[in-house]
Amino acid sequence: MEVYRIIHKTRIYDIDPLVPFAIAVVDLIYDRDLSAAKEDLKGTGLEKSLITIGKLSENFDCITPNLYAPIGPEEFKDYLNEAGIRLSMMKQGTFEGFHDRIMAYADRGHYDIAQKYLDIIYEEGVDKDIVAELKGTFYIEQGEIERGIDWLKIALKENPSLVSAYSTLGQTYFNLGRYEESIQCWEKELELVPNHIVTYFMLADAYNLAGKAEKAIEILQKLVDNDPNNLLAKYQLMELYEEQKEIEKAKELEKEILEAEPIYTNDIEIWARVQFKNGNYARVKKVVEKAIKNSSGFEYLKILLVIPEIKLGNKESAQRIMREFLDEKVWYYYGKKELFEEFLTPEERKVCELVK
Repeated sequence: MEVYRIIHKTRIYDIDPLVPFAIAVVDLIYDRDLSAAKEDLKGTGLEKSLITIGKLSENFDCITPNLYAPIGPEEFKDYLNEAGIRLSMMKQGTFEGFHDRIMAYADRGHYDIAQKYLDIIYEEGVDKDIVAELKGTFYIEQGEIERGIDWLKIALKENPSLVSAYSTLGQTYFNLGRYEESIQCWEKELELVPNHIVTYFMLADAYNLAGKAEKAIEILQKLVDNDPNNLLAKYQLMELYEEQKEIEKAKELEKEILEAEPIYTNDIEIWARVQFKNGNYARVKKVVEKAIKNSSGFEYLKILLVIPEIKLGNKESAQRIMREFLDEKVWYYYGKKELFEEFLTPEERKVCELVK
């Protein structure tokens, strides 16, 4: 093995070809914790290189990707074999850098490289459930749906309590129109984590689309019973009752929404829709303005003010707000286009420059 000797201020450093790989291990797997790496890998083919890194670190910032990147999955695996070490030896490793690198490749669409890195970890038996879940998720994102489903099933076989895998698998089945299978996944998810509110809504949709409206009503009613302040759940339950021609029950829920004041930000729009339907424009204006005043993060709610402003005769204010969204946040306007078509007359939409 070739060794490069560096002399700096009377100190001697012997750099062998495994030093860059050792730096990669410390950076990607141990989150720069050199002492943990040295403890785990004592007596291995990487021990000497880790000692060298320790000496270098006293005078140089050497644990940096600049000294080992780029390093591909095949090269990483070759180095593991050359050093005679296994990832399973790295008991104190967090693998955070490794995970970040894999996600970065996936985010850039380089799924083949990300998958090869995951294969290395999986073959080593490290966090097999999480790795299998990531592989499944990436395959689904790549469009290899059935292959992704198979890997998510492997993840759940490794860890039957892996909530996120049930969630992803349920969503995948739902998107494929396989509602019964999505229902099984989301039911299991709620068994494990009963407070996953979004899952109740997804499960209700799946039941409804599977032709089991009574089960969808049961799920939403359970959500409302657990949290009477959840206006979105009440609204969707109201719509289901309307579809089932249970008009009195639907009217009772609409009355509850009308008399309530939204506690959750996500409920404000649906609450406003019911208020608009009943002509309560001033009330919506007051609640929305209060929400925006209390948090700058709720500025997006301002678009809801267009309807009460124009209904209350404040045309210039309505125009100004709409112009702000059309000029700077047109994507958000398109998400609310249906709302304006429902509650503004053609003449009012013309005033807001929504029609020519």
